Amino acid sequence: METSRINRERNYGLDFLKGIAVCLIVFVHMPFPKPFGVYLAYVGSVGVSLFFMTSGYFSLGASRGRLLHAIKRTCLYILVADILSLLWLMVHGGYDIGRLAAFLKSDVFTLEHFLKIFITSQSRVCHIAWFLFSLLFCYVYKLLLGKWLRLLGLIGLLAGIVVVLPPIGNYMEFPIYNHWLWGFPCFVMGELIHEHESWIRRHFNIPALVLLCLLGVSINLLARHNGTLWWHIGNMILAPASFVLFSGFNMKFNRFCLLGGTYPFFIYIVHPLVISYYMSVRQNPSTVELWLRPFIVLAATVLLATVYYQSKSWLGTLFKHPNR
Repeated sequence: METSRINRERNYGLDFLKGIAVCLIVFVHMPFPKPFGVYLAYVGSVGVSLFFMTSGYFSLGASRGRLLHAIKRTCLYILVADILSLLWLMVHGGYDIGRLAAFLKSDVFTLEHFLKIFITSQSRVCHIAWFLFSLLFCYVYKLLLGKWLRLLGLIGLLAGIVVVLPPIGNYMEFPIYNHWLWGFPCFVMGELIHEHESWIRRHFNIPALVLLCLLGVSINLLARHNGTLWWHIGNMILAPASFVLFSGFNMKFNRFCLLGGTYPFFIYIVHPLVISYYMSVRQNPSTVELWLRPFIVLAATVLLATVYYQSKSWLGTLFKHPNR
């Protein structure tokens, strides 16, 4: 095994890449007008893959204590996301105490629901929390599986291709896909990239990585007309190629790197609430506004993140990345 770079100087290239990933995730959830918005959604889904990959990258060589810390921190993120979602439903969704009481007494807090979350990462409380649950389980697998982690990740990658093959159908019909066949393989891929990074850089120079990125984008765009198999293949080419490419450039753009290095979990958890509020107050936007609103939502979320981090509250370190 090559020497781990976990304790070396911070890689601002990865912060920059995660900043791009954050923007893509917001633009997927607050899309541009068609057809551009549809095509960007297919390419933009790589943002989630990059976050799984980054977590796997920094998990290589992590001690048991560090993994437990990451698990605890991710559980806290899930709790915050659920609480904010419930509060938003009460304030913005018109939930009264009676409806909230009925919700709390529903099957949300049953063993069956928790088992469903563990298997599929789907929660009825906060729909965006699937990523956080998947990330949580990736850390748990890393802690428990040890050397079997790589084998199961490869099986998940191959199974993901099989699931989206015609005539089986659209991957959205398989809730298990997001967790077992997408997030977990990307997490393992990130760890493998870290372990064999020197070999990868010897055999893939910058022009080759750029061509692979363009190939991945092109295949992703084909998915618009040819189904999710192309989307899956394109995603699994674009994500590792862009990851290796950007991690090799230790560029430091302080303001933009904040998006990926400091703000990502805050933006991920808060931006759906900003979108919900914006959609409620701007129900008949003009054509120009349809093109501007993804940037408006992103800017508003970043502004909230900036205000949050500038406040010296006891929550000041809550959303810092657990791996960095």
